[in-house]
Amino acid sequence: MTNEAVRLIVPDEQLLRLGYTRPDVSESHASESHTVELIVPDKRLILPDKQLILPDKQLILPVSSPALSLPEILIPKRHGRLFFFDETDICWCPDTGRIYHTAGEQVKIDSPGQNETKYILGSLEYPSGEGLYEIYSHKRHQEFRAHLEHLMEMCPDDFLFVVRDNASSHVTPKLDEFLIDNKDRLCLVPLPTRSPHLNLIERLWHYMRDNITRNHFYTTFEELCETWVNWLQTLPFERFVSLMGCQKHFLKIFS
Repeated sequence: MTNEAVRLIVPDEQLLRLGYTRPDVSESHASESHTVELIVPDKRLILPDKQLILPDKQLILPVSSPALSLPEILIPKRHGRLFFFDETDICWCPDTGRIYHTAGEQVKIDSPGQNETKYILGSLEYPSGEGLYEIYSHKRHQEFRAHLEHLMEMCPDDFLFVVRDNASSHVTPKLDEFLIDNKDRLCLVPLPTRSPHLNLIERLWHYMRDNITRNHFYTTFEELCETWVNWLQTLPFERFVSLMGCQKHFLKIFS
């Protein structure tokens, strides 16, 4: 988030590889040993308690002065935007789940003779509800990098905080050079392990499956993809707000 003094708690391996370090602190400062300062001049997005807790090591830079007991992260003077990233599978074979049916009758859902799968990579912005969604044939680090590049192209004048999970394609060393080259535009914010409930875009994926893929068969895989794109384009903004858990009066702060 953009703030002049946001504190981050960061123990993650990807950030250590990028050259970020955590200084040794005496026992008298043990309570501060895991804290770093994030300096961002834009005050338009300020956390009420000025605290952002992140279990990652990617955000810690070396101490610039021996007099400093804590490291600092210097972010350029850009407007900050917060995105929640994740990918999900989209399969031709329908998802199965709860469905209303006449008592005593078994519901049958058609399926293709051979399944086909593609992957949706998406970034949902909080709290505006804007986002970028792309369909790929794979979900490797190459596709993740391409998605990040497209996200930066979509927001050319902003600094992007992108919340990501700890999937191997998101933390691989093969991304290090790209992240270093774009450290003035992009910062990956790690989630704790096994915490999909903290990633807001997961709610969108669940809602999509309830409305698009569960217990419904499409004649062609292309029809399925087109239906998903049309559904996303026509999804009411109020639904995005509901999925993110925002109140309308809260959004006025960011308008």
